[in-house]
Amino acid sequence: MGWPASAGGSERTDDPPDRATRVFDRLALSLSVLLCAVLAFLAVNEPWVSDDFSGALFLKEHPGLWETVSYGYQTWTGRFASSAFSWMAMQVRPVYGIGIWLGLLALVVQTFALARGRYPRARRSDLYVLCLLLLAYWYGLPALEETIFWTAGSLVYLWPALAVLLFLYPYRRWDPEALPAKASAMREVALALGMLLLGVFVGGSQEQVLVAGMLYLFVLALRAARSGKLRRIPAHFYSGALGLVAAGAISLAAPGNSARLDVTPSEGLLQTAIAAAKYVVHILVDWMPPMTPWLLCLLLLAIPVTGVLRNTKEVGRTPVSLRSDWWVWVLLGLATVSTLFVRPYFAAERTVMFLAVFLAVGAVSLQTGSRTTSVLERLPALAASAALCLLLLVTVGDVALSGWQARSLRLGQQERAEDVARQKQEGLRDIVVAPLTDDVPRRGVMWGDGTADKAFWINGILASWYEVDSVVVSGGAQPEQGSQ
Repeated sequence: MGWPASAGGSERTDDPPDRATRVFDRLALSLSVLLCAVLAFLAVNEPWVSDDFSGALFLKEHPGLWETVSYGYQTWTGRFASSAFSWMAMQVRPVYGIGIWLGLLALVVQTFALARGRYPRARRSDLYVLCLLLLAYWYGLPALEETIFWTAGSLVYLWPALAVLLFLYPYRRWDPEALPAKASAMREVALALGMLLLGVFVGGSQEQVLVAGMLYLFVLALRAARSGKLRRIPAHFYSGALGLVAAGAISLAAPGNSARLDVTPSEGLLQTAIAAAKYVVHILVDWMPPMTPWLLCLLLLAIPVTGVLRNTKEVGRTPVSLRSDWWVWVLLGLATVSTLFVRPYFAAERTVMFLAVFLAVGAVSLQTGSRTTSVLERLPALAASAALCLLLLVTVGDVALSGWQARSLRLGQQERAEDVARQKQEGLRDIVVAPLTDDVPRRGVMWGDGTADKAFWINGILASWYEVDSVVVSGGAQPEQGSQ
C-alpha cells in the first residue's frame, strides 16, 4: 500500500516508505517549516489599514479595559469579548503579527483535531493532512487578508473561529457509551472554569460562531437524550454551555447593536429577501469556488474506500461517525451564514470564512475509523509526496512575494509618517501625500489607501491619526475597504 493510513482512534502505523518517498517526505517537512517562516514574515509586516487606525484612536481615547468594553457595548457592538481582545492586542501592538501567525497555525491544527477527534501525531500522514489544510486556507479561504492577516479583521474572525473549534473539541471527543471518568474535585473545578470561560469568549465574540456553538450543543443533547445518556454528560460540559448561552444573551442584548443598526440603511421585507438571495449567489458563484478544489483534495485524503466501492461487508463495519458526523459540520457551517439573512447589509465575503472552515472540518472528518482506508491510500505514495512538495514549493514563493509587498507598504507608511511630520513642522494643516503603491494587493495583503477626496472616510481616519485638518492622497484612487 502506498499512502499511509491516518485513521483517528487507530493504532496503525504508517507503512515503511521506499527510499525515494523518504526523500520527498523530508523535503515536504523542510518546505513546511519554510512555509511557516514566510507566513510569519508576512504576518509581522502586514500594514495597518482603515479600522486599524480608528481602533487605535478609540483605544487611545478609552485606554482602560473596562472603559473600552463598556463604551463599545453601549455605542457600537455587543461583542464584548472581541472588544476585550482588541484592547489586549493593542497592548502588544508591535508583536501582534506573531500572534496572528500563531493563530493561523493553531487554526489548522485545531481543524484537524476537531475533524479527527485527536491532535496530530508525529507521522507522515498527519503531516500531509496538515499541509493540505494550510494550503487550502491560503488559496481557498474567502477574504483571507481580511479575516486572518488584517489586525482589525482577525479580532472578529480568526480568533472567534479558533475559539469555537477549541470549545467544540471536548464535546466532539465525548463518548456517551463510556462511563464518566472519576477525577479529583480540583480537576473538575478547573475543567468547569475553563469551559465556562471558553464558552463566554465564544458567545461574546461573534454572532456567527455563537449560532454554530449552540447548534452543536443542541445536536449533542438531542443525541444523548434519544440514547438515554443525558446523565452521563460531564458537569464541565454544562458549564461550557452555560457560559456560551449567557454570553450570547448579553452580547445580543447590547444597546450598541441597536445603535449600529440605526446608522445602516433600513430595508423592507422584499429588499431583505432580494439581498439574501444575492448573498447566496455570491457564496456559490464568487466566494466558495476557490475553496472547492481544496475540499476535494481533503476528501481524497479522508473519504473511505468503502464509500466509493459500495462493498456491503465493508460498509457494515464502517463506524457510525463516518456515515453521519460530516453532515453535522456542514450544518454548522451553513448556520454561520444563515445569520446574515436577517441583515444582508453586513453580508460581505469575509462572513463566509466560518462556512469554509467547517466544510474543511467535515471533509477531514470522514477518515476516523480504524478499519477504513482512504481513496488516496490506493495511489502510489511517491506520486502523492511529489505532488505535495511541488505545491509547497509554489506556495512558499507565493507567500514570500506577498510578504515582500506587505513589508514595502509598511516601510512606505513609515516614510509617509515622516513626510506628514515634516509638513506639520512647516505649519501645514491640510496634508498632501503620495500614494504608497499602485499595485494590486496580493493574496494575504490587506490594503486600502485614501483618495484625492479629503471627505472620503479613510482620509478622515488618516487626518485624525496624524492630528491634522485633512489628508489628501495625490492621485490616490484605491478601492474602499469595508469596516468591521
